[in-house]
Amino acid sequence: MADVAIIGGGPAGLAAAVYTARADQETLIFDKGDGTTRDVDWMENVYGFPEGASGPELVEAGQEHATKFGAEIVQEEVVRVGEEGKGYVVETEVDEYEVEGVILATGASYESPAITDVDEYEGGGVSYCVECDAFFYQDAPVAVVGAGNYAAKEAMMLLDYTDDIRILTNGNEVAIDDALLEQLAEEGIEIVREPADRIVGDDVVEGVELKSGDVIDVEGVFVALGAAGGTDIADMLGIARDGDYLDVDDEQYTGVDRVYAAGDITGGQRQVNVSVGEGTTAAINLLEDFRGGDYVDYKKIEA
Repeated sequence: MADVAIIGGGPAGLAAAVYTARADQETLIFDKGDGTTRDVDWMENVYGFPEGASGPELVEAGQEHATKFGAEIVQEEVVRVGEEGKGYVVETEVDEYEVEGVILATGASYESPAITDVDEYEGGGVSYCVECDAFFYQDAPVAVVGAGNYAAKEAMMLLDYTDDIRILTNGNEVAIDDALLEQLAEEGIEIVREPADRIVGDDVVEGVELKSGDVIDVEGVFVALGAAGGTDIADMLGIARDGDYLDVDDEQYTGVDRVYAAGDITGGQRQVNVSVGEGTTAAINLLEDFRGGDYVDYKKIEA
């Protein structure tokens, strides 16, 4: 079992990792390498970079700093986080990791599918959380919208409630690992590649109409686009959120035991310096949880 899982390898997650790893906590940073910071060509007003810096430059510097103290970067896609005994299990598309505490630093993400009026049915058959709402669709026909590993994992989880499941890629290229594709085939979960046009139903979902005009009869539509983002994981763990952002207190605490969040996923100002500070705050307070007292930099004392 590792000590800390940090989900997200941007400024907030890497700053948190520097503190947890330096405090001799085995730290895993889950980062598939597709964070939004990497897409930024240039940023000004970044502490320590008077001439400005690119997103990739900042990420590389943060990785070097965190791994210097022993943090490990796990280049795997997180698809689920759940409670496991007194800790948590982080499930990726290829493995599972048991940890004692979690820091969510995924950045802001909440993506609706390109299906007409889909958000109007949220709460009436459209859900963004299998863990939360699958219970209401026992033995009912359901669909999962998505084309990646996250969608495949969500579809597999639905088998605990119903065996009438299909995945709707909505015309997107399938990006599901071969092992998961085999599992889907074995369970009889169909992958529908045709684009969807709209949700069918008066007040609640009754089906999904495809571009061809054909209607797939379903009672529930679960959205699982891309990888599991911060809001998805928050729903899995029962973390309160305000729309697309997680509710945290001044200590970056989510209200769930030993789970903290930092950076853009918590809302506020989307600035690198702010994210670094929040990641640091989250790490220090998680360390205090572990030790049952105030954080102390033991390496500094030993020096």
